[in-house]
Amino acid sequence: MQFMQQDCRFTLRDGLEELYRHAPDVAVVSQRKGKMFIDHDLTHVLFGCDTSLQGEILLKPWIVFGTTINREELKAYAMDPDVQMLNEEAIHLMGGRLKAYSLLLTYYLPLFFWIWFRRVRGMSAKWPHSNVTEGMMDTPLDELRRAYGIRLYQ
Repeated sequence: MQFMQQDCRFTLRDGLEELYRHAPDVAVVSQRKGKMFIDHDLTHVLFGCDTSLQGEILLKPWIVFGTTINREELKAYAMDPDVQMLNEEAIHLMGGRLKAYSLLLTYYLPLFFWIWFRRVRGMSAKWPHSNVTEGMMDTPLDELRRAYGIRLYQ
């Protein structure tokens, strides 16, 4: 997907449309669930992460440390039944709880900290997670990434 390229000229809105074209099930859930889910989808686009299991995991350090999301928003998202169901499916796809936790500890946790250390800490400002304006939606991704100091993990 083009929004996953650092210098993508799509607007944030175009990137979201591209994400939804490639993941129509995500679009359906987000349209049904509303703003909280759409805000999350926008972070996928801005930080260049797809909606695969790996893309979701790679997005975590960006969301936690690179946005203005607060603890209540994180908790509300994590407690959503659809998110909990997806987490259970992810554990199953990884081969069960033991394999999933082993993989998380040996591969994804170090990667989480590497992305935080090498990418997120270099941001010039945090992304306003729940306060995205129409102007931001109509701004090209490469300009937003430059303005916020975002260098994608690739």
